[in-house]
Amino acid sequence: MSTPAQLAVTGIAPRGIRAKASQVITNVVAANSTLPLRVSGSEFYVLAASTQINIRPSAAGSVGIFDSFTTGTGKRFGEINAFEMIEVQNTNAFPVVFSIFVGWDDYIDKRLIVASNVNPQVAYPTYPTPNAANNINITDLSGQQFTDINGNKWYAMNRVAILVFNPDAGVTLNVQKAGSVVANGPAVGIVYPQTSLRLDISGNYCINVGGGNINAVVTEIYNSVVSPTP
Repeated sequence: MSTPAQLAVTGIAPRGIRAKASQVITNVVAANSTLPLRVSGSEFYVLAASTQINIRPSAAGSVGIFDSFTTGTGKRFGEINAFEMIEVQNTNAFPVVFSIFVGWDDYIDKRLIVASNVNPQVAYPTYPTPNAANNINITDLSGQQFTDINGNKWYAMNRVAILVFNPDAGVTLNVQKAGSVVANGPAVGIVYPQTSLRLDISGNYCINVGGGNINAVVTEIYNSVVSPTP
């Protein structure tokens, strides 16, 4: 009979070792709600989260307690304390995107990367066609799924910037508070004719000229994770 050492050399796993799977789960947990995930393991690690989330592991006859976790944090248990399910809780009034590694193995990440660059920055075509409408709503998509201009689906972690391009030769555009129906309401930025403006801000805004279609292009950039949803 072959010894475990001989089996290791030949690439054949010794008998008695159980197959245990690990996986990465990316999803959205709605505002003020809890999302149960039927996954087993002895550890979990938050790869990305748009804000702090609470996680509670549970096993048969034993329910854990919620602890708070952010990107780059997690928890490891001895196999005797392995869980059969985890619950992801969002106590915020807005949805939260998360990507979490769950399973039986250690997640290894020794990359030296600036935290803000871990997730790709993806452009969302807020208003891609000039003169297409008489109002431009710039609604923060953080925590939601969106489709980029090439048809790829993403989960928005957080907004990086709003870009406004004004090709008009005579109209000045104001980036105003959400819901404005006039051209000169309270604003957070001004885009003069044939110029552009970048605003590194979150929140909801709009552009309105008080009537008539708007000659502009507006793009939002989000730190994002690939959506597993087709």
